[in-house]
Amino acid sequence: MDRQHLILPGDGTDFAHWRRLARWLWAQQVPPQLVEWQTEAAHGQHPDLFTPTPQVTPCEDLPPTQQRPLTVPRWWPELAEHALLHHSPERFALLYRLLWRMQHTPSVRHDPLDADRVHLQYLCKAVRREVHQMHAFVRFRPVALADALHDGSGPLHVAWFEPQHHIVHAVAPFFVGRFSNMRWAILTPQACLRWWPQAPSVAALADHGIAPQHALQPLAGRPGVLSWGPGARADAAPPADAGEALWLTYYAHIFNPARLKVATMCREMPRHYWAHLPEAQLITPLVQAAQARSAAMLASAPSMPQRKLPRHA
Repeated sequence: MDRQHLILPGDGTDFAHWRRLARWLWAQQVPPQLVEWQTEAAHGQHPDLFTPTPQVTPCEDLPPTQQRPLTVPRWWPELAEHALLHHSPERFALLYRLLWRMQHTPSVRHDPLDADRVHLQYLCKAVRREVHQMHAFVRFRPVALADALHDGSGPLHVAWFEPQHHIVHAVAPFFVGRFSNMRWAILTPQACLRWWPQAPSVAALADHGIAPQHALQPLAGRPGVLSWGPGARADAAPPADAGEALWLTYYAHIFNPARLKVATMCREMPRHYWAHLPEAQLITPLVQAAQARSAAMLASAPSMPQRKLPRHA
């Protein structure tokens, strides 16, 4: 049997497309060791001149006479969909290998300590964690704009974020629900999202290079439009404004040196995100002064709050 060289579209995060390919491979009884997976993005960046150009295996639905039964446990679809969002190039091979093993050895699906299943859980945990971090660490900055897609009633709020995994589209519904009445855009190296609370016309979208298929209504009952485009560079993000200076002043004043836990802070706020968090510039000086401030607080005499007597009319 010949080796199968597969190229998945984009970043390979389309679970429905991967599932069709996996069903096709299973119907042809292609073992995992004869399948090479690659994404269009990775193949375009690192073409190999010494190997044949990979071809996309046909993924159209097979006629019933050629189909093979394929069963999976309940936990499989959700984990597989999350694992495809991980940046690891081995995720496709892992999923197909585990799928193959579950068909030939049904006991695998009931073994939580199976090596492939543990690896799959690890990928999903990393993706879920970064989704949570993107929810927490996106910082919007207002930008005044006047164009065909902006009615002038308020600023466009722009944020920059650098995810390690392919989670941009997965987090879009959260930000639409959280900031549904605000015009915003999230720029990342992978893709860019932009939300309009009131849907612009198709002609206005076309004038700005946004294809109709790249604009959608992500949540039922939302009148706005969400569009996505190619990734951007960090210098496309807007600079700090006066409101950010006020936020930094507030952040510095609410810092409690007696409750500082550096290890916990670094675990919950990884250094990877510090470069684009406004408050991160205060972390080093606040941490350096924390011990002295705590010592001064302990050395000072205790003070009693003044008792306020009620005033009688």
